[in-house]
Amino acid sequence: MKELLLSRDNYLEFIQSLSTRFPVYAPVQKGDFLFFEKVNRENVNRIVVDTRRTIHPLKSFFLPPERKVSEYFTPSPQSIEQGERVILGAKNCDLNALKVLDSVYSGERFGKEYKDPFYIQAREKTIIISSDCTSPDEVCFCTLIGSKPFPEEGFDLNLSPVKEGFIVQVGSEKGEKVIKDYENLFSSVNQDIIKKREKNRKKTFNLVERINKEFKTAASYRELVKDSYESSVWERHSEKCVDCGGCNYICPTCRCFLLSDKKVEGKYQRFYLWDACLLTGFARVAGGANPRSQLYQRFANRLFCKFYFFPENVDLDACTGCGRCIAVCIGKIDMRKVLRDLAVEKKIGVGLER
Repeated sequence: MKELLLSRDNYLEFIQSLSTRFPVYAPVQKGDFLFFEKVNRENVNRIVVDTRRTIHPLKSFFLPPERKVSEYFTPSPQSIEQGERVILGAKNCDLNALKVLDSVYSGERFGKEYKDPFYIQAREKTIIISSDCTSPDEVCFCTLIGSKPFPEEGFDLNLSPVKEGFIVQVGSEKGEKVIKDYENLFSSVNQDIIKKREKNRKKTFNLVERINKEFKTAASYRELVKDSYESSVWERHSEKCVDCGGCNYICPTCRCFLLSDKKVEGKYQRFYLWDACLLTGFARVAGGANPRSQLYQRFANRLFCKFYFFPENVDLDACTGCGRCIAVCIGKIDMRKVLRDLAVEKKIGVGLER
């Protein structure tokens, strides 16, 4: 993989120049969290790409919470208008989430005849410049599911912070084109600088490991969840759940939706809307029957989807360890504790016992 060096001074010029050609969205600090904002002259100096992931997921750029998809009595579906754009500072947890979304919306794993043209064009028109994590949150747990706090694939360009600036990895033809357009800003990188990156990456990896040492289990989450639907753990932990669906909405891999018809200016239009499997009406069918009428059943179903249904059908965990669901939960439910308790119930080693 091609690697170059981008100095700190050239980095700012690079971002400013990109923002004159494309809409550029990058993490900006607001209170305790990072949020993606469109880059402009006022906020370009407040961009934070080298610490942690944003609080809201990358999926919102490709699957907005609401989108008009068609209008009744028109000869064709809603037109697709997606210009090129750049997303800066995405982390590995969000890149891994795109694999899950791609498997569904691009028809890569599920129903090739049912491709979402809106999603596909948004992916094609987006340049992703990811970056390494250096300061993970206390709720981050990517290493528990076999991932890492730095990207190795799925990006067009990746930025790894070092004292000298950023080591830039080229991951695609789109990334190669960007480098070519700004080649005067980049220089060669030597092995000493690359060793510094590897040292930084190892330090961050070990930090995530330390944060999660009490949650380590001797069996994978796939093994823990399998055959555990009747476990008392689900009911015990769901007692704190307020059924808000926040964990679904903020999750980078949750992809369920519903279609809703609205009357707008005398015409009926159809909209795509995010849905949440934790909500009471999600599984309800005609006549009012509901196979998951109890909250603990829906609570269990969410993690079964992530660590059983998806792995069984796609061989991907539908969880990336980003920890957003823990951060947003009103009831302070920590899925790491839920899965740890499943291990305890099954008499599987946890924490330092591993």
